[in-house]
Amino acid sequence: MISKRALQKNIHKLRGKKIAVVYGASSMEDAAYMKAVPRDEWSLSAIMAVLNDCGLIAEHIDPTEPSFVDVVRTFDIAFLNTHGPYGEDGRLQGLLDYLGIPYTCSGVLASSIGMDKLVTKAVFRHLDIRTPPNSGLLDLADPVMPDNVGLPAMLKAVDGGSSIGLERIKTARDLSRAIRRLVDRGFHRCFLEEFVEGRSVTASVLVTEDGPAVLPLLECITEATFYDEETKLGRTEEASIEYRVPLDLSDHITTSITEGAYALATFLDCKGALRVDYVIDRLGHPYALEINTIPGLQRHSNLPIACKAAGLTYQVLITTLLAQVVEDTEVLRLVSA
Repeated sequence: MISKRALQKNIHKLRGKKIAVVYGASSMEDAAYMKAVPRDEWSLSAIMAVLNDCGLIAEHIDPTEPSFVDVVRTFDIAFLNTHGPYGEDGRLQGLLDYLGIPYTCSGVLASSIGMDKLVTKAVFRHLDIRTPPNSGLLDLADPVMPDNVGLPAMLKAVDGGSSIGLERIKTARDLSRAIRRLVDRGFHRCFLEEFVEGRSVTASVLVTEDGPAVLPLLECITEATFYDEETKLGRTEEASIEYRVPLDLSDHITTSITEGAYALATFLDCKGALRVDYVIDRLGHPYALEINTIPGLQRHSNLPIACKAAGLTYQVLITTLLAQVVEDTEVLRLVSA
């Protein structure tokens, strides 16, 4: 009943607004996803179905098209379904700010911080959120194993989107070859992070007019060694993934993760939604790994499943992200007046 009332309220706010659903292969992450997943399973298809079913005016536009700037100017709101560099790192957000087009999810600052994994880790430390030790930027021309990071370790591209740009390093000899593979893919800033073996848990945050709300935690269940690109895109036999609410976490762990996600959303002034990825080691210590300022919106992705666990339908999630933009724009106009 709550979801039904929320949906009706959102639709009322969005009635008459022309909505651009922005999605295209602007990053390696989105390009890989579009190639691996059938079109009818794309998040774009699910989003468009919701907006059409709600009787709203919505159209898909591709940010890689030369006409994008001219086309997006004709819309009232941009629904950003973009990920990785150029879609989630503040550049697209800055362009839309310049053009005066309101958009879903976070602005330039939070987006750019969230895309830079080393800067994100600095924010974790500032907020006293535990995160694995890291090497800082590596000299890719002459890489050496740092003393402060043990093995196994994760080689990470600083601006790799989600699971793109990850290599597990088991021995020091693996490092040069792994770096070459990432450089060949176009990454030029990399660092090492100590690999923490344990349970993968995500905390999704939905930012509403009442402030950030941390949704039920989800655990990623998979037989893969870690949640890498191959597993995420379903390219391996071990790619079976299940997201479920963990019922056996202690109150201490749950509180630590929830408070950390809330602190991040508040400190970065996030809008729309945020996902914080954690790993819980065998001693029960949660380590924050990264944040995602435009969480995936496939129906079976973390954020929609966490919303469902909280009693919010997929339709309410999609329309709430848009309705918040209308609310923020109305508040801005009142302040300006």
